[in-house]
Amino acid sequence: MDHSSWRVRLRRWAASGSGDVLGAGVLFGTDHVLTCAHVIRDPATGRRPDRVQVEFPLLQGLTRTPRRTATVAAGHWVPPFGKAQGDLAVLVLDEPAPVPSAVALHRTLDYRGAPVLIDGFPEYQSGGQWLTGACMGPGGEGDERVQIDLTGAGADAHAGPGQRLRGGFSGAGVREEGTDRLLGILAQADERGERGYMIPAATVAKYFRRFAERHVTGPHAIPGHRVVSADAARTARPHGLQRTVTRWLNGDAEAWDTEVLFLSEDDERTRQALYVVLNMADREQSPQLAVQPVELADQGDSLLSRAGIAPRVGSIGLVLDLEDAALDDPAQPELREALAVLRHELRHAARRHTAPPRRPAVAVLYADRSATEPAAAARILGELAASGARLLIVVRDSTHGFSYAVAERLLPADRAAQWLQRLGNRVDALAEAERRARRLFHRVEPHVVDPPVATGYAARAALWTVQLSNELRPLSGRSGPRFLEKLSYAEQAVETYLLRAERAESELRGVLDAHLRLRGLLRDHLAHLARRGLDEHPDAVGPYREAQRLLMAGPCPLADAERAVEAFARAVRRLAGADGDA
Repeated sequence: MDHSSWRVRLRRWAASGSGDVLGAGVLFGTDHVLTCAHVIRDPATGRRPDRVQVEFPLLQGLTRTPRRTATVAAGHWVPPFGKAQGDLAVLVLDEPAPVPSAVALHRTLDYRGAPVLIDGFPEYQSGGQWLTGACMGPGGEGDERVQIDLTGAGADAHAGPGQRLRGGFSGAGVREEGTDRLLGILAQADERGERGYMIPAATVAKYFRRFAERHVTGPHAIPGHRVVSADAARTARPHGLQRTVTRWLNGDAEAWDTEVLFLSEDDERTRQALYVVLNMADREQSPQLAVQPVELADQGDSLLSRAGIAPRVGSIGLVLDLEDAALDDPAQPELREALAVLRHELRHAARRHTAPPRRPAVAVLYADRSATEPAAAARILGELAASGARLLIVVRDSTHGFSYAVAERLLPADRAAQWLQRLGNRVDALAEAERRARRLFHRVEPHVVDPPVATGYAARAALWTVQLSNELRPLSGRSGPRFLEKLSYAEQAVETYLLRAERAESELRGVLDAHLRLRGLLRDHLAHLARRGLDEHPDAVGPYREAQRLLMAGPCPLADAERAVEAFARAVRRLAGADGDA
């Protein structure tokens, strides 16, 4: 890769052409430069600048450094917002660059351990500077960055500023050593300059779709026909299946490296729930963040986030949709490219020797609808798992040969027993959540009309575990896919019941807290009057008794009690004001 053609320096625009150095950028094609929004933002207004000066300091054999004037491209300005989100800008040159750039940003399935080179233009380094580091995986304050630790910066206590990130590196390209792929641009560094945070290619593609169509390579993590809208994710009702998938995506202790999930042929709601949670985990899609910053502030938490269904952005490596597709000899170019990239990433990750090893999460959809012979499909997936991939295998038919091949070749012999134990743990959690909700209900019911009702699913779920245990006992060995299918559906149902129980508990706790808050307000206002000897004032006695009656005498609508307490509060403020208390 000829970095001299794409590595550019950005200066504040000045008529003399000698404005202050702002940072770095990456040239794409002949006239577009990608950088961070904070690099070029006007410090006086906090807005996008009118003009920026772009220089090409590495072009050799020229009498002077070429420069161009650039402006922010329409629709390509995302200032920093939220938790380390956004901070991207694309500039358009006023005339073509002296040398075109053929560089492209590259999506990758696994950043962890990748050795990288970072270039920048710190003060008094007119030609720029290169630093070496290694990607450590997702990091920083939010979910859109990849952490990079500088090589040797932390180990050497006496490392000078030349070995650390400092002003002038923001917007710099991050290049992978050994492959020369451009993985992203640097956005920020920690206070000591020992580590930085990169905006990867997939995050750039999320904000700038048209730019990505021309300048971002590598397969999409989510096939286009499985992408859901941002609105679908924000308004989706929580589903128990999503809890299981979220734990697998996040690599939780309760999840296994190879999970099997059964979906009914006609259960469209469950399939949509699966697509939503996979999209939430994709750095490029991430529907809960794929909105403009101003809009984001008005969205609030989604139903899924409140239910604890929030997979880490970037936690899905790849989704292989094998419905009507061949796994052993894929005719679809997208699937063929995705498999080739996955195998390359797994080979490359094996040479990085990171500890603990990062295992990319790969969801495999509907291999029981694939044109590949079942044993061959299971063998290929087994090779991917042995190479380091974590697999979520989603099937529709437990009687298909592929389901038998998975049970025989990909799962441990005691998987059914493990699964039954995990199911029992979730049933215990369900029972405990319902007990907590019932205790809250008994506290709320005497005081509030029509409080939320605690659910009662635990007994039914416990009966399932007994029935499944009795069914497993005579098998005394490896169970078939039909029994695994029963476990999968039972777990989805129990997780759904647990979500409902937790929602009822949360609603009851909210009602109880509101009732206790009103009682506390009533008590405080009365004490306020008592300190002035006004607690027996005729204008206060009536409103106080009405509020006390509603709160203590029997069930009442919470809104009525709130209005009564507010009426007493107004009387208190009026009497206190008349008594000379501001």
